[in-house]
Amino acid sequence: MFLPRRFLSVSLLSVLVMVCLVGIERSLFGVRYFSERMPEIEPYNLWHAWVSLSLSLAAIQGFTRDASWLGAPALRMASRRELWICIAMPVFAAAAALLFSVDAAIFSALAREDNIFEWLSALLIFASSVFFALAAMGQLRAARGEADRVAWLAAGAAASFSLVLFIVGMEEISWMQRVFGISTPDALLGLNKQQELNLHNISTGFTELLYYTGSFVLLTLAPFVWLYLRKGFALGRFEAFTPSVLVLAASAPMAAFNSDNWSMLPTQMMVMMTIIILLVIADLALRGGLWREFTVLTAGAILIVAIQELFVLQAQELVRIWDPTEYKELFIAVGLAIYGYETWSRLRSLAPATELLVGRRSTAG
Repeated sequence: MFLPRRFLSVSLLSVLVMVCLVGIERSLFGVRYFSERMPEIEPYNLWHAWVSLSLSLAAIQGFTRDASWLGAPALRMASRRELWICIAMPVFAAAAALLFSVDAAIFSALAREDNIFEWLSALLIFASSVFFALAAMGQLRAARGEADRVAWLAAGAAASFSLVLFIVGMEEISWMQRVFGISTPDALLGLNKQQELNLHNISTGFTELLYYTGSFVLLTLAPFVWLYLRKGFALGRFEAFTPSVLVLAASAPMAAFNSDNWSMLPTQMMVMMTIIILLVIADLALRGGLWREFTVLTAGAILIVAIQELFVLQAQELVRIWDPTEYKELFIAVGLAIYGYETWSRLRSLAPATELLVGRRSTAG
């Protein structure tokens, strides 16, 4: 049985360190640790970042050592379409950062409610929800035709993903409150930070951290982990649910867009672990002679460092301190859309030959 002892030990240590940091900042500085605030460059903040970097390096190194007995992972060559996606997302991230440097007001305006990026994020999440719904229906057909228990479980997993993503997408646009002119119920007015018809703004700091952490685990950590474990484990039909390196590379710029939540240990560790993971995979690409992939992944890691540094050093220029997180959520939505499409496509390819034949006959008829 594979048990990543080193990685789990560092994870437990990280939780203990965070508990200590909560106590330090509350007793010495009188601030709530999990709160939106302006990032600072002081000796304590630099020490905090050093702790985050040390834990991040230990976590990734610990996992690679845990998985070393499975052998070195193999990285396949990216297709032309995949490569263009992996190039387009960092280019867009760089353009967003440049826009902030040139005109912070426009940068903020594009991040406002009911503007292009909020709706684009919601549409991409809805697209992912639809892909998982299609995957669920396909697995139900397969389960009925084969009486396959695994297909029933896959259908349930896909349906669960679809439902969760639908709720996330509706929360993103406040359940279309402003589209239909729905007033916020009195019960929410005093609880909701932005007085909107949604739940995530009741406790914004906690729900954001939960969403961003879950996105990091699914879109960044899971593809990296599976890259190492795929040789030693056969998941059968459930392997379709494992996100690919494409998902990781396309959504990786999400790590760079932090300002109001930069001072938290989880945020800093997610940024630093993303950079380290990209460099580790870039090294795998270099060892395999995949120069294009090496260049794209290395450039992406360097870009994340530069953009995050920009939002830390120039945070006072932001119109709203949380504006970068609106762009962050767009990259998360891109990763979710790609993940949904990949899962649907893989499960669809597992359809029985008889089902495919019937589909072809009905199309021909």
